Amino acid sequence: MIEIEKIIDLLEKKDLSDSEKKWLKEISASDPEAKKIIDTYTAIKNSLHRNEHLDEELIGEYVLYKNGLPEYNKVLPFLLVKIEDHLRKCEQCQNDFKELNSQYEDVNHFVSKSISPEAKKSYTPVTQIILREKFNSLKYAITSIAAVVIIYFGLFVYSDLTTPDYIKTPFAQDRDFYNTRGRTTELFQRGLDALDKKDFDNAIKFLNDDLKENPNQESVFYTHFVLALAYVNKAEKDFLGLFKSFEREDVLKAISHFEKSIELNQNDRFQNLKLDAHFYIGKAYLLINDRNSAKQHLQIVVDEKGSYYKNAEELLKSF
Repeated sequence: MIEIEKIIDLLEKKDLSDSEKKWLKEISASDPEAKKIIDTYTAIKNSLHRNEHLDEELIGEYVLYKNGLPEYNKVLPFLLVKIEDHLRKCEQCQNDFKELNSQYEDVNHFVSKSISPEAKKSYTPVTQIILREKFNSLKYAITSIAAVVIIYFGLFVYSDLTTPDYIKTPFAQDRDFYNTRGRTTELFQRGLDALDKKDFDNAIKFLNDDLKENPNQESVFYTHFVLALAYVNKAEKDFLGLFKSFEREDVLKAISHFEKSIELNQNDRFQNLKLDAHFYIGKAYLLINDRNSAKQHLQIVVDEKGSYYKNAEELLKSF
């Protein structure tokens, strides 16, 4: 039998022996959690015995329990029979429960339906906010969470309006990383695998190792190309899925590898990749707000009708 069960069993007894009273007193003095359990259970039990209304905080904890959340007052499971029996008899407490439960469901539904999948990766779920912050009442928690949601969506609108489309859209849309252009080294393949898993740090490590071990191979230009893409992806930063930005140092490294890819690409079969590299260099310069440099590379793609020349035209029209 765990300690909390022993405590509850003793608190339910009408007459305690001296040794039982001593044990409760000692554990209350030595263990703050045990003291809280004893005080909470005793207060609630006495209140229910006097047929008083349930405390709003207790009803809030009961709402969390009924909604299947993993954390609530540890005393609650031992009070369920008493709480539910009281709710059946007390119309006011029953209405309080229905109101809090309805508000909880409304806010939880609003958050789960409204926040984008990307933002959900960073946004703390509504249930966890309730549990972690330990608000004094569920009603106050719901009000606070609703305010957070409103603020978030205000920031979302502001971020959406102030962030250019070329920042918001994925950098390398529809890029087929598995078209290896004759590059078959083990380190290059491991770099592709890491990139596919969005493990950009390891992708960069494997691809840099590939460059060190195989610097003179004809197809090494493609390692530079993919490494550049890895650096751009690594550079991406945001705040709760908003205000996307890019680390300048990583973007410059990406540009350097794209340029090296162009320099080393002497294979007639893959000349189109040079124009692709120019396109990505142009996009990369835009990420760090160097529009003049971006324009030079995007214009090359347009003039020579690269595979991304329509995308390049759209970007040139946007600034």
